[in-house]
Amino acid sequence: MTIVRVPPAMRELFARAEAIVERFFAERVHTPASGKIEIHGERYLMVRAAALSVEFFDLVRSLHGEDQREEADEFARAILFDLAHAIGRTDAENFHRLMAVSDPVGRLSAGPVHFAYAGWASVDISTESHPTPDDDYCLVYDHPYSFESDAWLRANRSSSFPVCIMNAGYSSGWCEASFGLKLVAAEILCRGKGDEACRFVMAPPHRITTHIDAYIARHPQIAARAAGFRIPDFFARKRAEESLRKRQHELEQELRQTQKLEALGRLTGGIAHDFNNIISVVLGQAMLARDQLEPDDPLVKDLSRIIEAGERGSALTQRLLAFSRSQVVRTEVLELNQVVEHMARLIESVIGDDVRLSLQLHPDAGNVRADRTQLEQVLMNLAVNARDAMQGGGMLTITTQRERDARVSLVVTDTGAGMDEATKARIFEPFFTTKGERGTGLGLSTVYGIVAGASGTIEVDSKPGAGCTFRILLPRESERVASHERRVPRAENGSGTVLVVEDQADLREVIGDSLRAFGYEAVLAHNATHALSILGQPQSQIDVLLTDVVMPGISGVDLASQAIVVRPNLKVVFMSGFAPDPAHRALFSQQSTAFLQKPFTPQELASLLTLFLRRAGAN
Repeated sequence: MTIVRVPPAMRELFARAEAIVERFFAERVHTPASGKIEIHGERYLMVRAAALSVEFFDLVRSLHGEDQREEADEFARAILFDLAHAIGRTDAENFHRLMAVSDPVGRLSAGPVHFAYAGWASVDISTESHPTPDDDYCLVYDHPYSFESDAWLRANRSSSFPVCIMNAGYSSGWCEASFGLKLVAAEILCRGKGDEACRFVMAPPHRITTHIDAYIARHPQIAARAAGFRIPDFFARKRAEESLRKRQHELEQELRQTQKLEALGRLTGGIAHDFNNIISVVLGQAMLARDQLEPDDPLVKDLSRIIEAGERGSALTQRLLAFSRSQVVRTEVLELNQVVEHMARLIESVIGDDVRLSLQLHPDAGNVRADRTQLEQVLMNLAVNARDAMQGGGMLTITTQRERDARVSLVVTDTGAGMDEATKARIFEPFFTTKGERGTGLGLSTVYGIVAGASGTIEVDSKPGAGCTFRILLPRESERVASHERRVPRAENGSGTVLVVEDQADLREVIGDSLRAFGYEAVLAHNATHALSILGQPQSQIDVLLTDVVMPGISGVDLASQAIVVRPNLKVVFMSGFAPDPAHRALFSQQSTAFLQKPFTPQELASLLTLFLRRAGAN
């Protein structure tokens, strides 16, 4: 045996391997006229060693730039290792098939000989090796005359890291195919960076560090020089790519879900806007009619019921606008127990017959300051989330409690499937869902946002199979709850002329009637162009422009901008079913402007005009 140096126990085996490989390479045919080098019927290529080592690193560095040298070197190492590992595997599989080598150790023994014949390096296997076909596999070896370190030395260059990347990749790929094990090799010493040898340790990926540490512990004199070794991350890169593809798929799903929700939100907001206009007509006509009757007239009771139904419809539009994120946030002092009791019937209809609802409300839980619609949305989202966790039925318990630290607790508990720690850590992330295509991943993130906006906190306690508890803590409000009746500041009769611009004819007429009922003159316009023509008439006396914000053609905001040019002292009141656009809030808050949320009653309209004109007159 003259090619590979191995421990005495392996010499006979490797001698046979030399004979097999020598016979393989003896069938070499070189025919430059046809550009072919063939060995045992297989075509080979001759590549300059430096082109796949020092010169390749220089090329990649030049492409990345000097300021990204470390990134360039990592990129080059990754390509060279992956390429060599793949070549080593396929070379081994091809050689084993052609030469009919089946024994795992026999397959391995042919590798170093084939390696030397192909010009990669000679091989010196250490007695510390134990190449067994299991997790304890470990091969310690040197590559004297490695083509990669030789290329660096011939170029009179030195590296800060081990340079025999392809040697490590090829040899681990060959051995991986020989034993049917996942294997990786790391170079711990390298002549290319000034060491006395190119030394490698090969082992399964999850055991490689353990074997290297053990080898260095047995040879402490090399510890300082071996400290810079790198574990090729061939398998980690594959996992990273798979993770990246998975995350890309998740992002695509989130984007589609966002687009669906945006479209649904726009549709819902549009429906709510139109419904607001209808409710405004119902409330306005009913209130105007009731105010013309004597208190004991039998129709007063009927009209009051219509008004009450209209106010419930108004609350419904706020829920729709909350879904479309277009609602105006109206904080008020609320009795927490009353909100829970009010929502109980609706929650029962949503959770189904197989889930029982239990209310455990402390009689003196206290009041909170919040937006009623948003607080109801928190309860509904948590109830729906609990229902989905109790597919076989169960118990949903809502508890309120007066806490000692000036807070009120709202606790929602279910007896469902529960969550593990990993899931619990992500439940408030937008778009994170455990419900597959059925879930949007926005229910709990919305709950978190509403609670945080009300200066509260939310805690979660859950374990797999043990249900889930959401504990919301809100500041307790000392102020008393206002009457549930729809109250507005006293509406006084006024004077002056109001130009009403509203594209919905029936609502425009109701607003006109409401203004006249409180002493104002009303001039009605069906769109912005019509309003500008009225304002352009010198004889028209207009004190206030009352305009819808959202209209076909010219919007109310653009109308106001043009109207003020014509009449600089004009006062403007904007009305809309949507929350004010953040871009317009500065405009709506000026002394000469005001904002009126739809739906509104005649009294609310008159009251706003009274206060607005008084404020504007004082300035």
